Amino acid sequence: MKTSKIWIIDDNPIDSYVIKTMLELNELSKDIHVFSNNKEALESLNELDEDESTGSIHIITENKTNAVNGWKLIKNVSNKIKGKLNLKFHMTSEEYSEKDLKKFAKTEPLYSLNKKPLRLDHLINMLNY
Repeated sequence: MKTSKIWIIDDNPIDSYVIKTMLELNELSKDIHVFSNNKEALESLNELDEDESTGSIHIITENKTNAVNGWKLIKNVSNKIKGKLNLKFHMTSEEYSEKDLKKFAKTEPLYSLNKKPLRLDHLINMLNY
């Protein structure tokens, strides 16, 4: 199983490296991009053209940190790029609150919540959406 594009947005370079390495070693994608903050990711999304991006883009983003806030990213993307690209968000965190779980149920296009550290089976499940 290969997916067209995977974007990893995490301000922790070790987490990003581990996720990227698992994806590459298991040949889950050849088109992997890593961003350390929301701003970089949004700028790159704005540069993408609908015709240039075939298939879906799986975005693996951190729940809440200073540089990366998955909730804000999804809101910003939904307002600016809604309908132009096939984006599938997957959020990661060390822990989730009850508030986060309720928010997840109401947030599109958020497909999954995942506990860190991610394992290979987590990544495979994410990409099957």
